[in-house]
Amino acid sequence: MSDHRARGSGTSLTAPQQLDRVLAGYAVLVIILLLIWPFKDVSLGGDHYVFLARRLLEGSLNVDNLPPEFSDYVSWQGHKYLALGPVPALLLVPFIPLMNAGMPMVWVGYAFTAINVLVFYRVLALAGVRGQRRSWTTLLYFAGTVYLSITLVGISTYFAHVVVTLFLLLAVWEFLGKRRLLLVGLYVGMAAGARLTAAFTLSFFLLLLWSSFHPSGAGKPDVRTGSVERRSLVFANRAALLLCGLAVPMLFLAVYNYSRFGSPTETGFGMTDLYHPALEKARSVGMFSLAHVPKNILMMLLQGPQAVGGEYSPVLRFPYIEPSPWGMGLFFTSPALLYIFRARVAGHVVQACWLAILTTMVPILTYYGIGYVQFGYRYALDFMPFLVLLAGLGFPDPMTTRARVAVGASVLINVWGAAWLAAWL
Repeated sequence: MSDHRARGSGTSLTAPQQLDRVLAGYAVLVIILLLIWPFKDVSLGGDHYVFLARRLLEGSLNVDNLPPEFSDYVSWQGHKYLALGPVPALLLVPFIPLMNAGMPMVWVGYAFTAINVLVFYRVLALAGVRGQRRSWTTLLYFAGTVYLSITLVGISTYFAHVVVTLFLLLAVWEFLGKRRLLLVGLYVGMAAGARLTAAFTLSFFLLLLWSSFHPSGAGKPDVRTGSVERRSLVFANRAALLLCGLAVPMLFLAVYNYSRFGSPTETGFGMTDLYHPALEKARSVGMFSLAHVPKNILMMLLQGPQAVGGEYSPVLRFPYIEPSPWGMGLFFTSPALLYIFRARVAGHVVQACWLAILTTMVPILTYYGIGYVQFGYRYALDFMPFLVLLAGLGFPDPMTTRARVAVGASVLINVWGAAWLAAWL
C-alpha cells in the first residue's frame, strides 16, 4: 500500500533526484555568473590576440599597436611581437568588426566554449561514458575545473586554453568516430599552434592507433589477425597520415617564427618582457630545467589556499582563506578529479589518456613559468580533456550520491575561484 501511495502521489523525490535538481541549480549559477560578469567589467585588459588579429588584417606580424600598459610581449629589432601561438588570433579575425564596435573578446571565448561543451558531450558517448555519468562529467569539465575561471576572465593567455580545448576535443571526437587521420593530426597541430605543449598529446592517438592493430584491440578483424609485419606496416602508414596532418600547422608555425625572428624554432618565449621579478629569476635558471619540477609539482598537486592578509598577518580577515594567485593543486580545486584513479586501467582509452597526461606534463613541469596570475593550475588545461575523460570513466554507473556531491563541490569551488580571479584582474 505504501508503495502504491508513493507512486500515486507523484510529488515524492528520491535523494538522487533531489541532488540532480541541486546540481542543475549549480549549472544555472555558472551560466548566470558567465553572463553577468562581462557587463560588470568588460575592460579586463590583456587582449593581446585582438591587437595581433588587427595587425594580421593589415598584413603585419608585429603588435606595435599594443597599449603601453600591456606586458607579455617580445621586443625585437624595434618592434613588438607575441610569443603566444598565432592560431587564436587567426580565429579572432572574422570577429574583428564586432570587436571594433565594442564587443569584448570574452564573448568569442563563450561561443567557442559552447562548441566545446557539445563536442565533449559527443566524445563521452564514443568513449563509453553514457547516461547520468555523461551529463555529470560534462558539468565537471566546464563548471568544476579551472576551465570556468579562464572562460570568465577571457584575457589572451586564457583564451588560448579555450582554443586548445576546442581543437583537442575535435581531434579526440574525430579519432573515436570517423578516424580520418589527416584531420586528427591537423586538429592536434592547430591546438599546438595555440599552445605548443598540446603537441605532446599526440601520444594519445598513437597509442590508440597501435592498440587497434592488437588482437584484442578495436581495429578491423582483417587487420588485427594479420601477420606482425603486415600490422606494423599498416600502422606505420596510418601513423604517417596522422603526422602529415600535424605537419601542416607546424610548418605554418615555423614560417611564422622565421618571418619574425629569423629562426623557425624561435618562438620568443625566451625573450619575453616579464612582469614579475620571480619569473625573471626562474627563467634565468633555464626556460626548461629539471630544477623547476619540484615547484611545478607542488603547485599542480599540493598547493592549497592562502591566508587572507598573508601568513604574517597578526589577525586574519574574513573569509580567512583565499586562493593563491600562483596556483592551487588540482584536487583542491576539483575534488571530483580523484575519480580518475577509479578508471579501469586495462582499457585502451584509459591507458591512452594516462599516456597523454604524462607526456604533456614533461614540458609543463620543466617550464620556468607556472601560470601566474591564475586560479588553480591552469596549465593542466593542456591535458584536461584526457583528465576529465578519465574521471568520467571512473565515475560509478549509475552515479552515486558521493560522486554527485564531489562534482557539486567542484562546481562551487570553481565559481568561487572564477569570481575571485575576475575581481583580482
